[in-house]
Parts: sequence; structure tokens; C-alpha cells
Amino acid sequence: MTIWQPDLTHRIGPRYRAIADALMTDVREGRLRPGDRLPTHRDLAWRLGVTVGTVSRAYDEAQRRGLIAGEVGRGTFIQPLTPLVPVDPGPTRPASDPMPDQTPPAGGLINFSNNYPVPGAEARLLAGTLRDIAAEADLGELLRYQPHGGRSAGREAGALWLRRAGIDADPERLVITGGGQHALATVLAATTNPGDTAATEALTYPGVRAACHQRHVRLEGIAMDEIGILPDAFAAVCRATPPRVLYLTPNLHNPTAGVLPLDRRKAIVEIARAHDVTIVEDDVYGFLIDAPPAFVTLAPERSIYVTSLSKSTAPGLRIGYVLAPRDRYDRLAAAIRSTIWMAAPLMVEIATRWLQDGTIAQLAAAKRQEATRRQSLARQVLGNRYTSQPSAYHLWLPMPEAWRAEDFATEARRRGVGVTASSAFAVMRHGIPQAVRLCLGAPADIATVERGLRVIADLLREQPDSCLSVV
Repeated sequence: MTIWQPDLTHRIGPRYRAIADALMTDVREGRLRPGDRLPTHRDLAWRLGVTVGTVSRAYDEAQRRGLIAGEVGRGTFIQPLTPLVPVDPGPTRPASDPMPDQTPPAGGLINFSNNYPVPGAEARLLAGTLRDIAAEADLGELLRYQPHGGRSAGREAGALWLRRAGIDADPERLVITGGGQHALATVLAATTNPGDTAATEALTYPGVRAACHQRHVRLEGIAMDEIGILPDAFAAVCRATPPRVLYLTPNLHNPTAGVLPLDRRKAIVEIARAHDVTIVEDDVYGFLIDAPPAFVTLAPERSIYVTSLSKSTAPGLRIGYVLAPRDRYDRLAAAIRSTIWMAAPLMVEIATRWLQDGTIAQLAAAKRQEATRRQSLARQVLGNRYTSQPSAYHLWLPMPEAWRAEDFATEARRRGVGVTASSAFAVMRHGIPQAVRLCLGAPADIATVERGLRVIADLLREQPDSCLSVV
């Protein structure tokens, strides 16, 4: 097998197309020759930090262009080059995003692959809020520099949101970030140095993998079950090489939707104290359930709480909040300064108003209600095949014995439904369960959700085509 890895540094647009374009370039410039065997979907996806489904689409596109061909049982091979119409690689951009490709196939995609919040009234409410802001006498204040961690009014509003989750949030310990992903990057910058180790669940949010890679922080996966990491496994990792931080999503874990119970949280806290590990708690989904006490409540001296308004309100608002011990505040503010200087004041103003007048609480309650409705429908269509929570945005679907998760995801997409295979969330390259994540929030209406679920239900009853693993 050829050890081939495309250079995507200066390519933008869908990742699958960038991979296919890079493959075409390498064939034409002689770096790949007829007969060369390409890496497997899984290996290339791992090295590029993309999903296996993205690589599958890239190979499909390359085959359409006549660059490659698959042979059952042998693999995928470079074909002799024939004249083709040049493909414009488009404009360029910096390093690629590890998140799943979102470009729908012809005819549209029922998108169960991205964990979007269920739609609500936020767009209509935004129009009114923007009119109110535009009528303010000192509108120019929103165009000036602000404190790196946020002005007091914004931090107090953020603390109010955290208090709704039962957290005793002091605004003096809270900073405002440009969304949840930026919050994670900020926390890593404030708590780790290049070469350090961070630990997380064996299956985790792909964004934290990307953030650790960018920071040159090694990520260690910890064995887990259906409700979260195993304390004994965490203790074993700490005895071997204590990580600097432990990143967890204890409420509606992404991707399994597990909720870590209180006794296990307490056990993890004691291990973290014994080995001086900082706990980073991502609670972006916590508003959807009545959760056990947060780590920042159980161990405030070593816990950093991260959340955002992306799931409760709207991803485009790009506002996150980080609550940390007082001795971490200056480093967090410095990390914000060195990346974005400050969260966008207009976005902060909108979030602050909506938190103060109860708009976000109402939006979150409506989204939780709609998520419950969609989960109920999923249970009707899929039965007890999957694990989740009654009000979660996503569910975790183990595969029947005959199916590999990547093949199932590829075939589901061919039928017009996007799901995400387990390998997209795996920290380590071994012990990956055969399962897919389905996110119910993205479709605009419940009828579309039902159509997509019925496609999945039908596919579960079928046997995989033996040629699916080739291309």
C-alpha cells in the first residue's frame, strides 16, 4: 500500500473535493503512478483528521474522474491517466477543519451527521433585537475594544445562565469566548504546554482532537462504557503518565449520549486531586437534562467549566463562557487576547440582552421540548436498537453484526441520509465500536426526521453489499 497523504493546506471547499483534487494533482505530477495502491478509507481519514465518510466521498469523486478503481478484496488503485477537463481547486485557505463535510449530494441530504440545535424562533427574535440595538444612542460603543474577558454586564449575564444549571457562578471567575470551540482552545492554551498530555473519553468530540493537535498536545483516550469513562481506567492512566488536563462531556456525552452519574463523578474528582489533574468540563448539552452536580461544583479548585449558546440558542451567535478558578483567570484572558482579542461585542450584546430578559431560557426550553418530540419519534421508528436520553439531540446506534459502521454510513449517505461513523470520534486506533451517531436537530421539520429515520430502519434490516468496503 502506498503511504500517500494529500497536502490540503492551500485548498478550500468541501474536504472530499479537496482530497480528490490533491489526488489528481499528485497523479499528474508523477507522485502517484498507475498501479499504486491507495491507503484504506480508515487509515487516510485518521491521518487527515476527517471522517471515513469524507474519504469515501473523495474516493468516489476520484473514481468518477477516472483516477482510481477499486478491486474487490484487493483495494483501490491508481489508473492510467487519461485526458480530463481540469478541475478548478478554487481559492486557498490555511489548514483544514477536522469536522465532517457538510456538502449535500444532488437531491439534498437529510442531515443526521451534524449536531445542530433544533430550529426555533431565534431568527425572528434577532430581527427585533437588532432594531432595538440600532436605536441606542451610543451604538458606537459596540465598535470599540472591550476587556479581553468581557465587560461586567456580559459576564454577569453569563453567570446567570450558569446559575440556571445549578452552578454557583461568580462573574469575576468567568470569561466570554467566541463560541465553544474557541473556549476549548482558550482553556488548552491556559492549562497546557506543547508536549503535554490531555486525557479524554475513548470516544470524544472531534473538535477537542483538532484543538489538541493544533496545540501539539498529546491526547490519551480512556476506556469507557455506555455512561462515560471508567474511574479505574483513569487512575491507571494517571499512574502511568499523569495528564495535565482531563476533558469530559459528562452530560449527554458526544457521541454516546451517556450521562455520568454522581458516584462516578466523585471518584474521578478524587483521582484528579491525587494526581493534580485539571478537569475541563464541556457542558454544552447540559440544558437538555436535569443533570447531576457539575465537576466545577464538586471540585471548584481544579475544574474549568465550558459551555456556549450554540446548542441552546444558535451556532451563529458564537458566544461561549468559561468558568475557572481565580488563579486561572489571567491566563484565560491572555489566551483570548492572543487569539481574537475579545468576543465580538455585538454578539455579546445580543446574548446579554437575551439572557437578561429570559429569551434564551425560553428558546432553550422550546428546543428541549422539540428534542423530546424527535426522540420519541426515533423510539417509535427504531425501537430499542439505540441508546440516548429522552431529550437529547443525538443518539448512538450500534451496528448489527453484519455491518461495519463506515460501510453503513456510506450506504446511508448514498440513500440520502447523513450519519457519522464511530471512527470520527475515536481517540485511539484500536477498540473502536461499530456504531454510528444520528443527530436529530438539523432537519427543519419532523416529517423530514421521520423520512430519514425510516431510511435508517430499512437499512438496518438489510445485509451489506460486499463491495462497499472497496471504494
